[in-house]
Amino acid sequence: MIQIVTLKKLSELTGYSEGALHKKIHDGVLVEGIHYYRGPDGRIHFDIEEYQKWVKANYQKA
Repeated sequence: MIQIVTLKKLSELTGYSEGALHKKIHDGVLVEGIHYYRGPDGRIHFDIEEYQKWVKANYQKA
């Protein structure tokens, strides 16, 4: 299974728009070095396992 995906792919997988993911990065909700990494070319890559941990840790029942 692939563990690291581009921001675009994470957007496709989760339903969050690319803009929403950028906002979470800008606001410090998703942390560089934990949830995402920047490649040598500047592209953002997400660690899916850490993203899933973030979702589960912040899960709220409706």
